[in-house]
Amino acid sequence: MTAFPRISFLGANHAAQGRLRAAYARMEKANERVSTGKLYSRPSENQSASARAARLQDQIDQLATFGRAVDDSRSRLSIADTKTQQAVDLYHRVTELATQASTSTTSPAARASIAVEIGEIRGELQSIANSSYLGAPLFAGLQSGDAVVYDSGSSSWVFNGAPTDHLRRRVAAGEIVDVSITAGELFSNGGNDIFTVLDDLTTALTSNNTTGIQASLGQVNGLRDTLSAGQARLGAALNRVEQAADRNASVLVLSIAEMSRVEDVDLGDAITDQGRLSMAYQAALGVTAKANEQTLLDWWR
Repeated sequence: MTAFPRISFLGANHAAQGRLRAAYARMEKANERVSTGKLYSRPSENQSASARAARLQDQIDQLATFGRAVDDSRSRLSIADTKTQQAVDLYHRVTELATQASTSTTSPAARASIAVEIGEIRGELQSIANSSYLGAPLFAGLQSGDAVVYDSGSSSWVFNGAPTDHLRRRVAAGEIVDVSITAGELFSNGGNDIFTVLDDLTTALTSNNTTGIQASLGQVNGLRDTLSAGQARLGAALNRVEQAADRNASVLVLSIAEMSRVEDVDLGDAITDQGRLSMAYQAALGVTAKANEQTLLDWWR
């Protein structure tokens, strides 16, 4: 004869309580998903999804770093381009004045007046060359001092910052952009520099030296080409930065969308599950309450 174990009152009660706790836990999990909007609250609940989310978060953080580099590069290059354009305009004015003064019909008084304006333009160009960005020289490369200074000892203009001084920014994965240019690269072309040429032009104007004025005019024209080449270089760097920013933005949108797919719940489905599990829990409560109406005497019968 086979013996069947008899279910005790206490055992049945414990089993009912266990089923009730399990139903409550499922309902609470559904409530948590609806309230947080997340598929899981701890990585251990979904290890593969959490690992994928961690990689996506690293990518998003890296894109944020690139974004800061883009913002800095964009600001630096935009300011440098603006300052360079101001210098280009001043070069045009110098050319107009020197052309006017180079004719033999220009009087000494008129040339003297032009010399005064040329001196003012030279000061403006020096101020442009010594522009700063965030408290640091803009055109001095990696140096901390002014980009252009006059050395009274040697009676010459000195440029700080070598052409090999490159300030670079990583603006995207595998994309490093040189965001600097020195005053020497903008305002000199080997043997000549604009400040010395303007000093010579001023001397020629005050001494009524037509040949000297014409020689200075030719040098200004050559230096203007150098300045324009520098401005084109700044523009090309800014274009690279903007292109990198566009690529980063596209990758960021995709990364955020993928992160949402990995971590976020479908709110409609989550609310449906919440209602279903809540009803199941209420039903379990009713069944357990009904079962607990029996007494120990009922089990002994």
